[in-house]
Order: sequence, then structure tokens, then C-alpha cells
Amino acid sequence: MPIILIPIILFLLYQVERWVFGRYWERNLEVELKFDKNAVVEGEKASLTEVVTNRNFIPLHILQVNFQTDTGLVFEDETNSSITDRVNVIDVFSLRFYSRITRRLPMACPRRGYYSILQTSLNASDFFSPDIHYALRKQRTSLYVYPRLIPFAKIEPLLQQLCGQAVTRRILYEDNFTFRGIREYVPTDPMGNINWKATARTGQVKVNIHDYTASPEVTLVLNVEPPRILFETELLEDSIRICMSLAEGLIREGVPVSLLTNGKDKVTGETVMLSSGASGDHITSFLRALARIDLSKETEDMSGLMEHFLKREENERTTYCFISTSRRDSAELAAGSICDKKGGLLWICPLTRDMESEAPGDKRIDFRVFIHE
Repeated sequence: MPIILIPIILFLLYQVERWVFGRYWERNLEVELKFDKNAVVEGEKASLTEVVTNRNFIPLHILQVNFQTDTGLVFEDETNSSITDRVNVIDVFSLRFYSRITRRLPMACPRRGYYSILQTSLNASDFFSPDIHYALRKQRTSLYVYPRLIPFAKIEPLLQQLCGQAVTRRILYEDNFTFRGIREYVPTDPMGNINWKATARTGQVKVNIHDYTASPEVTLVLNVEPPRILFETELLEDSIRICMSLAEGLIREGVPVSLLTNGKDKVTGETVMLSSGASGDHITSFLRALARIDLSKETEDMSGLMEHFLKREENERTTYCFISTSRRDSAELAAGSICDKKGGLLWICPLTRDMESEAPGDKRIDFRVFIHE
């Protein structure tokens, strides 16, 4: 073979290799990311597992796997991760043909939230070409980081007060659909309770006796409006923790609990609401709903939301608890609307030690300050 043909053959081989690699490198290349747990409580640890599978005849000497998630997860190996407005993770693999590599990335979960990874980007190159090739792989993995519960000793007095109010409201309201008997009329009885047939038969005014409703209810109203321009963001997190702690305690006592908040769902963008319930599954619903509140989104006006909700309320026996670190006009108007409907309200207000703890002017409000530790 003439020597002059060698460079030509090498050049042709190089072009063929370059074409084959560029065309087939990502064929049967799979990348799967998966959190090892579905949910943890803030402060706990978890891990993310990467599985890269190359079912291809082409080896991948340098494969770069990139993905992003929201800030709030702290990967222990900081050499491959960086934080901007999101957490960016870059991992480098070297795969032979028909091989698989599994890698585990431990991480801490210091912040409540809902973390998802929906896409992975891949960068690959070979030894013989400076070209860099790109591809995307869809992912579907997520992790709930639930709000931690407030120590029971700190939340117990508030919980007992709410349970007491709920029971009292149960006594004040009778269930018109449960008939217990008939008794003589007294001046304080409403005219609607008079049993006219029994009155005509006996010649004395008789009234119906109804049983009390079997189950009082509590609605937790969570206001996540910032209290002022510059504030400690942990106060809003404290509000969420208090809300979850009260919900968990009430459900353990068998009291149905619902949630109304002006916070927006991170996934749907809608205002977060939960109907009443008292099951173990309802605790999980509360945890997930509160984990998905996105404090970076603009909140809905609390007073308008509360007024609209009270107009549609069907259960007069509901007790309300207002949790708000903000004492802006919108918060006080919302609290006033509840007082107008219910006659009073328990307001729990998380504050730092250096913040003023002045209560709202409405005397119907039982204002309780919760100091952030």
C-alpha cells in the first residue's frame, strides 16, 4: 500500500467513527433518577440514586449528566453541585458498551418544600473528536419535605383551647335532623322548635328536643402574607409548622379539621384548600398540602378570601383558628370577618423577640404570641 494512502484511510476512518458516534451514541442510553424516599421531615436526610445504563455497542468514555432542582436540598458532595437560584448538579460517568453504573448521592433536607426533577440533560464526547453531543431524558421523581411539628409542650395550651371551643360550639348548636323527644316550652326556646301537634293534643305548649351534633369541626386559617418588607422568613415557616401541629393534634383527638390559606400550590399554582377530615390519611393530606405551599408566589388577599369563604360556609358549628405573623390591614379585616360570624377568634401570631407584640384592637380576638426560637 502506498504510504500516501495511509493518511487518507485514517481520515476516512476518523470521519466514519465521528459519524457513527454522532448518530448512535444515545441509542438505548437510559438515565433514571429516583429519590430513595417519598417524603421526609425537614431536618432529616435522604438520597438520590442515579442509574445510567448503556445498552449500546458504542462505549461512552465521557458522559456528563446534568439536572436541577429547587434550593433547599443540600448534596453532601459539593464538588459536583452549585447553587444559584436553583441547585445544579453535574455528574461525570465513563461507561463501557453494554454496561450499567449506579451512583447514590446523599443529601440533607433542611427546608420544607416539594422537590421534583423532571428532566436530565446529557453531554457526551469521544476521544477522537472535539464534538460535544447533547440529549435530554425525561424524569419523574419527587420528594416531599414535610414541616416539622412544634414540641407538644409549646402547642398543648393552644390545642386544648381549640378543643374546648369546638366542644362548646357543639353544645350551642343542636342538630335539627336528630329528634330526641318533647318537653314543655320555656321562654328562651325559639318558636321554630314548637311541636304544634303535641301542643294541640295536650293543651300545653311543647317543643322538640334535638340531639347535639356528633362532631365539632375546626378550620385552620393560615395567612402566609409577609408581615412587612424586611422580615424573618422563618416566621412564615413557623406559621406553617404551627398549623400542621394543631391539625395533627386535633385529628388525634378525633376532631375534623379543614384548611384555608392564601398560599399558592407550587405545582398547580392554585390557592391551597383542604376540606374537613379526621382520618390518618387526612394528616398526610395536610402534610403534603403544607409542603407544597410556595412562599415565593404572590399571596391572595386574605380578607377577600375569608369573606368569600364565610359566605359559602354551610356548617355553623365550625370553630376558626387564625394563624398569621402579619398584622396588616388585610389580616385584621379577615380576623374581623370571622369574629362577626362567630363572635370571637383565637389568633396565633409567630414573632421574633425584637418585634412588637401589640394585639389587634378588636377585643373579640384572643391574641396569642408565639416566639420564634
